[in-house]
Parts: sequence; structure tokens; C-alpha cells
Amino acid sequence: MKYSPKDIQLIKDQVGSQSLTSIARKLNRSITALEVKITRMGLSHTKSYTGMLTAGELAKTLKVDRNTVMQWIHNHELGYHQRITRNKKRFTFINIDEFWIWAEKNRHKINFSKLEPDELPPEPGWVTKERTIARQTTNYKAWTTHEEKQVL
Repeated sequence: MKYSPKDIQLIKDQVGSQSLTSIARKLNRSITALEVKITRMGLSHTKSYTGMLTAGELAKTLKVDRNTVMQWIHNHELGYHQRITRNKKRFTFINIDEFWIWAEKNRHKINFSKLEPDELPPEPGWVTKERTIARQTTNYKAWTTHEEKQVL
């Protein structure tokens, strides 16, 4: 059965925002048939069609661990959206504009000197100033025997 132009437009509009299961249900098609169609249309990388970054992509951009971003979400109110973009895997997405609003309030949590200019557009003006501020890093190292004797 051939896809109508209306069906193709529905696929283009909903890939990335709806799971393939729900799109297939609306089109009355099997999931496999829909997967073949989106691959032929060049839309198979469904995460990229959301217009947002995954928590892992944001972590890689900021050069922090993915769990750090997840802690910001759960403990420090970073806005996020969870979506199933393909079949079952649930992704945590972060809107870039929402991230910049959160980052302005939580500047002390992010080392902006590690962030390349315009890597997360649109970049607010205050980021340029924050990038020049040197962050103090704590270097953990084992105590020497001399230092241990001084403490005792």
C-alpha cells in the first residue's frame, strides 16, 4: 500500500516528537513498515529531529560527566523532557533556551572556560565574561607521611 502525501507529511511532522508505535497506529501500518519508510526518507536518526540535546550530548559539550547533568536535572531544577523517539528507549532531552536560563541562575556549577564559543547557540552575552573567569579546581592527592606526622 502506497503512502499518501498526507501520510508522508504526518511522518515528517511527528518523527522525533512521537514514538514510532504511536505514528504507526495513526497510519494503520506496522512498525516495521514505518521504520523502512523513515529510513528511505532519510529520517532514521529520530533524536536529531527534536531540536533539543540529550543529557549525554549536553554533558559532552560542557565536558562534564553525564551523571552530573542528570544531577542538575533531579536536584537543581534543570528543565528536561523525556521522550521515546523510536520504539522503547526513553531519552532525556534538554531545550537549549531553557538550559541558558537555568545556567544564568547556576553559573557557579558550570565551568564555562571549557565551553567553546557558540557551541550551544544562541549564546547569551554574559557567557563571554564567564568564560574568562578562572575557576578554582581542587586537586585531590594522597597525604605524604611528613604531612600526616604534622597533623598528629
